[in-house]
Amino acid sequence: MEAKPNSPTSSSAGSDRTDKGPFSLLYEPTASGSSESNLNGAQSRGSKSYKSDVPSDNWNAGQVPNSSTRSSSRAPRRLSGSTAASSISEAEVSGIPHLGRIGVCALDVKARSKPSQNILTRLQSKGGFEVIVFGDKVILDEAVENWPVCEYLIAFFSDGFPLDKAIAYAKLRKPFCVNDLPMQKVLWDRRLCLKILDQMSVPTPRRLEVNRDGGPTLESPEIAEHVYKLTGMKLEGPSDGTGGGASRTTSVRMSDDGDSLIVDGKVFRKPFVEKPVNGEDHNIHIYFPNDQQYGGGGRRLFRKVGNKSSEYDPDLVVPRSVAEKDTSYIYEQFLRVDNSEDVKAYTVGPDFCHAETRKSPVVDGLVRRNTHGKELRYITKLSREEAAIASKISNGFGQRICGFDMLRVGEKSYVIDVNGWSFVKDNNDYYDKCASILRDAFLNERRKCEGILEPADALPSDSGHPWRHSISHRHTLKTLLKSPSASKLHGNQTGLRSPGTGSSDSIATRPITSSSAEKIDNGNSHVDPNGLEKLANPRAYAPQNSKPSTLPMDLPSQGPPPPPASKHSWKLKGMVAVIRHADRTPKQKFKFTFHSQPFIDLLKGHQEEVVIKGEAALASVSDAVKVAMEQNLEDMEKLKLLRTSLERKGGWPGTKVQIKPMFRKRKPEELRGQTSSALPTSPTEPPQEDSSISTHNQSSPENDQLSRPQTRSDSISGATFSRFSAAENDLILDKLQLVIKWGGEPTHAARYQSQDLGLNMRDDLKLMNKEALNNVRIYTSSERRVSTSAQIWACSFLDQKELPENFIQVRKDLLDDSNAAKDLMDKVKKKLKLLLREGSAPSQFTWPKDNIPEPSIVLATVVELMKYHRDIMRHNFRRLEESSSQSPGTIGIDDDSTLSSQPNVGCETPLSSIQGRWCTGEDPMLFKERWEKLFAEFCDTEKVDPSKLSELYDSMKFDALHNRQFLEWVFMPPDSDDSDDERYGHSSKKAKRDDTVGDTGPGHDNQEEHTEGSNFAHRFGWKKRMHAFELMPHFRALDDSYDHYFKLYPGSSPTKAKIDGRLSKLRELYKLAKVLFDYVTPQEYGITETEKLEIGLLTSLPLLQGIVRDLEEVQASSDAKSFFYFTKESHIYTLLNCILEGGIQTKIARTAIPELDYLSQICFELYEAKDCESSTNSYSIRISISPGCHAFDPLDVQLDSRHAIGCAPRRSLTAHHDWKEVIETLKARFDT
Repeated sequence: MEAKPNSPTSSSAGSDRTDKGPFSLLYEPTASGSSESNLNGAQSRGSKSYKSDVPSDNWNAGQVPNSSTRSSSRAPRRLSGSTAASSISEAEVSGIPHLGRIGVCALDVKARSKPSQNILTRLQSKGGFEVIVFGDKVILDEAVENWPVCEYLIAFFSDGFPLDKAIAYAKLRKPFCVNDLPMQKVLWDRRLCLKILDQMSVPTPRRLEVNRDGGPTLESPEIAEHVYKLTGMKLEGPSDGTGGGASRTTSVRMSDDGDSLIVDGKVFRKPFVEKPVNGEDHNIHIYFPNDQQYGGGGRRLFRKVGNKSSEYDPDLVVPRSVAEKDTSYIYEQFLRVDNSEDVKAYTVGPDFCHAETRKSPVVDGLVRRNTHGKELRYITKLSREEAAIASKISNGFGQRICGFDMLRVGEKSYVIDVNGWSFVKDNNDYYDKCASILRDAFLNERRKCEGILEPADALPSDSGHPWRHSISHRHTLKTLLKSPSASKLHGNQTGLRSPGTGSSDSIATRPITSSSAEKIDNGNSHVDPNGLEKLANPRAYAPQNSKPSTLPMDLPSQGPPPPPASKHSWKLKGMVAVIRHADRTPKQKFKFTFHSQPFIDLLKGHQEEVVIKGEAALASVSDAVKVAMEQNLEDMEKLKLLRTSLERKGGWPGTKVQIKPMFRKRKPEELRGQTSSALPTSPTEPPQEDSSISTHNQSSPENDQLSRPQTRSDSISGATFSRFSAAENDLILDKLQLVIKWGGEPTHAARYQSQDLGLNMRDDLKLMNKEALNNVRIYTSSERRVSTSAQIWACSFLDQKELPENFIQVRKDLLDDSNAAKDLMDKVKKKLKLLLREGSAPSQFTWPKDNIPEPSIVLATVVELMKYHRDIMRHNFRRLEESSSQSPGTIGIDDDSTLSSQPNVGCETPLSSIQGRWCTGEDPMLFKERWEKLFAEFCDTEKVDPSKLSELYDSMKFDALHNRQFLEWVFMPPDSDDSDDERYGHSSKKAKRDDTVGDTGPGHDNQEEHTEGSNFAHRFGWKKRMHAFELMPHFRALDDSYDHYFKLYPGSSPTKAKIDGRLSKLRELYKLAKVLFDYVTPQEYGITETEKLEIGLLTSLPLLQGIVRDLEEVQASSDAKSFFYFTKESHIYTLLNCILEGGIQTKIARTAIPELDYLSQICFELYEAKDCESSTNSYSIRISISPGCHAFDPLDVQLDSRHAIGCAPRRSLTAHHDWKEVIETLKARFDT
């Protein structure tokens, strides 16, 4: 099946077959004997079959070759993005001679990115080449003399990269450079780029320059000579060619009508584009004339932030150069392009170019994205003229791998920007071609150096540039393009893999179609050298007698440089990572306080929290409820609710009851030695043991010794949960807190997220140090959602179908919940309650400062919005019930959340037209029950419990991803003139009424919301409530500034661009719930720095000690090792607090770290530099962090049937620090 040419996704039956059933059915234990037999015959990464065996301490992961084929698609218009699997085999290639070392000199954020991983692993896969990633430690801290020696160098600039050091290294070691390093400086000045394009006769839009600085300059005569050799371009100014001698602009003004810019008498009419001369400044403005066609104003363009790349500004009239007297700008004619699309082109050498189209940012500023969160692009063929342009740019700028932007206007194409090093994202065919071309270039260079291939033979006759591929290479490329790629399942930063391996006979199971990159001859399989000579003759713009050189100057022969000092060659030796579990269903719970003996008996003599799991064990709780009801020992309403909850949820996987004893001080009359009717703190008989009942703190003896000295007497006010405090202060049992919990089970999305992260981390280690894959230890908590994530991740990370029995070790003492900080956290939660009620936030309370009112106002708004949406939900359910009253399987619902016990089977109501499929075991009744519980907790209580904020946020996020259609239907305010059909999800004019986000004038959205909201409010008598909304201040959009550093998963603009105005209150509710969650929930682990550190140590000290021991073991070992701990949210936040407040210097502030979502990671990387002379080694530690599978606006994320948000890459939390300094800093906190 081929993708439709203009459709962002092709219809796929396969996507409908995605398993969305209860997750527990996908993972069943297997006999231990089967796991051993499968180690040497493991199935591919994409296998649907996973076993839940858990692992041993040490295990050498086997590497198994795997490949799959796929049918190629030749649709007229194809989506850019790969659905095929990569063709890499991980089998060790033997018998291939060593061909050289490929050095990757780029900052880790680029060198270890998904596109880079895909290409570098392909270069390694066929053997012969060794890839050396220099790493941030070497690049930033070491002298170039100590950088690793390599024969081939991949080096490119990004923000923070020391390009001068890379140039010096290339002069010193003289490697074969993929991209010319000095020429990368030329890209920093847009005027230089345009002059070079002019010199090469590459079409560019008509332009006018405002030069206040004498025009562009080059750093040195050597670079000026180098540029001249490559391009024939010489700057105005001194004879050495360094430039700076252009005439300075003296007069810049606007015309009287405001529609023209006049520069030194030259008139440039609007519309025009204003660009800063600095190529790294992406704040570009477009100015429109004030006429009927354009309407005046302007548009601000900027680097993509979330889903926006530009915004309209009606007041953007006067260009910056008029007001700014000392700055220089370029003004280009604004071109109305074909199909409102830009062309993004990516060269790999002068003979190959992949091109894609995307929606131009000037249209509405909204970024179209695919289901993987990547910008939606279509592969396009280049014309022969465009192919010649690509060849000229690759040659002229000396950049084999180079991205540039074009605009198509009629039959002509214009280049508007040259970007330098750029990779295509999420396209396996491109990765295959890129790696193949680079490999051939390296081999040709090797042959030339060995005298096998003469330099003249390596260049085609039509090239004066040293980087032309040979005719034989073109012939090889011809063969490559003619054959469909045999690919293997792969992923990108946020792309998620299909569970299947893919097959050649069906592409229907894939949501989008991959297409191979285009050769520059517009699809022809072979390039005629003579024909290409006519189109793109480099000699037309390069001096005939220029000597090919990749460096700006030829150094005199001084003999070979000394080898680098071994003690400065840093290599990753191992890592210790703590990872949160993957996607789960919302956690829900009811809390009760009981005093009577039937519930005390459930403790069975234990002095600590007891957890009861399993249907049989939970029957004992039901028996206690029955006795209490018969004897009228407790509040009957509480007992009825508990009984109902046990009846409905007791059989669900993961349902459990926690019974927490609460102790109090003795009253005066209760002296020591007197008997109490309550349970004594020190029973004379040992507690009874029951296999179905577990105490919460079943810690190791080592952990008990660590926990016991903690004295909590200073924090005891009233009752306490701590048995240690009870023993220390002679407390007696006062009452019990019984908590019934359900939900929190892994979803079907968790499988894809875990698989993708496992493969991504595997590929990363293969580049950094593949030996770290040979000794892997994995630990998990006992909770199902955590252990399941660990199992799936481990299979993907180790490239195994099954794991040996007990390979993954369960460590309750390190990774399960801990009550050690319970008392202190209760005190903090009491503070948070006061803050939410009074709004008097202390100075250390983290809260956004701009345009967000104090917490109490935000919470009051949330409560009003909850009341509003409760009425809407009940109204819509009532109308649904009325419409289905004559149908079998009637849904029985009333307004106070009492649900009919009538099963929801055979329902032929309009329900199926709202949401046809439900995942994770949900249905409309459970949806309503969950929301009615939330409504009661927010609307029917005088004071909202801060802990309920996370439940609200969890539910909204879950429904936005898994129940989007039903969520939007059930909270859609009805219109008075809608028909019944329209209310039930069918088409209506108002239902399709859209508001364009981003381009509306000030107050437009508010007016729209007020009109529709007032209609609804008037009908239902909610004028007062709506009036309260109007009085609330306007809340700014969610802060997505994190995106610049963490590259979070974005939303999808097809949804975001067109938003039904009636759902504006739902979006407001989500926005405010997220603000409260982001700023209140993490502070449950401490408001002040002291509280954060104390709660962090009480909760995660055993884990922190384990991490330190692991790092010491890696340091002391002769082999590389890796350790991975899978846990839950509380340990992630408390461990982070231990780092941030523990004295380790970090690169980013706490406020710059977003929500630590599913599969968030904190990773400790240990680097080693061996000193061969003294036989001593140096060590460095860097801590990195990933916010996991997080999206700012899940209501706007367009996902496929997997419902899976991709995982953000790790970013540096700290710079490299001496390992002893880090270890000693952490150890210093052990005795705090």
